[in-house]
Amino acid sequence: MMWFRLKTFIQYLLKSTNQHGVHSPFVYRFVTECLYTKTSKKKLKSLRDLRQPLLKSQQELEMLDVGKGSQRFNSNTRKVSAVARNAGMGWHQSKLLHRIISYFNIKQTLELGTSVGLGSLAMAANLPNNQVDTVEACPNTSKFAKRYFEHNNLSHIQVYTCNFQSFLSQLPKDKTYDLIYLDGHHQKEATLQYFEQLKSHTHDNSLIILDDIYWSRGMQDAWQIICHDDKVKVSIDLYFWGIVFFKPELSKQDFKVRCLF
Repeated sequence: MMWFRLKTFIQYLLKSTNQHGVHSPFVYRFVTECLYTKTSKKKLKSLRDLRQPLLKSQQELEMLDVGKGSQRFNSNTRKVSAVARNAGMGWHQSKLLHRIISYFNIKQTLELGTSVGLGSLAMAANLPNNQVDTVEACPNTSKFAKRYFEHNNLSHIQVYTCNFQSFLSQLPKDKTYDLIYLDGHHQKEATLQYFEQLKSHTHDNSLIILDDIYWSRGMQDAWQIICHDDKVKVSIDLYFWGIVFFKPELSKQDFKVRCLF
């Protein structure tokens, strides 16, 4: 696994580009005005303040792994701080996700894989108009995250305790999201199945972000298949994330963009 990650990362560095290698006006604006724009420290203060207690919490949770499982933990009993630091969304990704939601004026977000809540916080802090539906299969983790959101008056985050398949099967057919963030169950077949189901809950201006597209060879294969999906118009490979857009007016293009700062 380590050698696979190293190999794919080197390949990514060799093939990725910055804004000067992007020839799509839509993607160029996204890269320069969102990905490469720094958010002021003042705007990020509340997000940082919300993250810190999770990064320091010594509370232990008995966690249920329903996906591929953790590459970092040998036990299901884990401290919240360890989960947040080793398996949660990092600060760079949190800032980036926060900017993406602001840039596209996202109002309806679905997150598949709540964990202890770092991703949800990035989608909700200082973003009161963004309704976040987040799904977590582990009952103890879900309960912890829900209480944490309630304690911090984040009423626009709705936590659902069930597996992804159960949630998607019960989702109204006409329900759509502006942004969908898929983080969990890092397996090729499951990822492709979820993506196929999620497409029907998108609209022309929606985007889907897939986490850990180089987690394994299977996830890399899944990402390539998704990029070639007929409904996907533009894909952006950031290495740690894969982002797809469905805007019908865009030409079919795939980009590898360097965004590792």
